Amino acid sequence: MASDLQNLGNNAVVVFGKVTENSGSAYNGKTGKFTAPKDGIYSFSWSILTRPGKIFVTYIVLNETSNVVGYNFVDGRSGGQIYSTGSTTTVIKMEKNDKVWIRTNGKEGEFAYGNWSSFSGFKLS
Repeated sequence: MASDLQNLGNNAVVVFGKVTENSGSAYNGKTGKFTAPKDGIYSFSWSILTRPGKIFVTYIVLNETSNVVGYNFVDGRSGGQIYSTGSTTTVIKMEKNDKVWIRTNGKEGEFAYGNWSSFSGFKLS
């Protein structure tokens, strides 16, 4: 992520704007969407770090916001001064030009540290 994310709106797209490797230009760092360049099986992973007292719940969706294919739940509201992190990996069968992206669950996108949160995707076969 290019910067920390705070108080994202309802079902907001999580944009991981700091792109360090993008072979094939499948990920758009402005929209936060990954477009499959070819038919195949793809693996996606994302990690989120939140601060104490905050929550950041995300889904990965395929082609539309109601097609949820993976979840990541990070809850720092348990008390104390412990930072919370969560990572998820999912494998998705995609056709050329299908899109996936990470979005918040409702309004549960309270806080994510930019330098400690990441997204990756690649074609397995």
